[in-house]
Amino acid sequence: MAARHGFKAAQLQATFSRAQAQPSIIAAMSKPAEAKPWFAYREIFVNPKRIQGGVQFWRTHASALARAEQVYGVPPQIVVAIIGVETQYGGNMGKYRVFEALSTLAFGYPRRAAFFRKELENYLLLTRAEGIDPLNLRGSYAGAMGLGQFMPS
Repeated sequence: MAARHGFKAAQLQATFSRAQAQPSIIAAMSKPAEAKPWFAYREIFVNPKRIQGGVQFWRTHASALARAEQVYGVPPQIVVAIIGVETQYGGNMGKYRVFEALSTLAFGYPRRAAFFRKELENYLLLTRAEGIDPLNLRGSYAGAMGLGQFMPS
């Protein structure tokens, strides 16, 4: 990161020294994926509370959603649906420090270490570009973040 992206080695060491490995993340990643048919999920994601949340979110953020559609070509209903499924319109953004999740997986989960090292690299580039302390953002145990719970890349 220092040679490739111009990070100061001392700054990287300071950031990594403030982070702690999270064994619970390795345990969560090691569980088999849950496989349910759509009808079992439907009542979780299609219910009056979630629909009302989507309507309210859309009303509140209508201008930003319209701009996003113009710039990126993604219709507002798709954006609102993703945000509703992933974070319940911002109500559940995740409890793990994204930096700790990604570094735990990058260095403690050999099966997908290469993938998570690349995500960690992208995360550090993103937080530097945005002027954010890498230890401040919270997300999922897999390092997904933001309203849509996207990976840094």
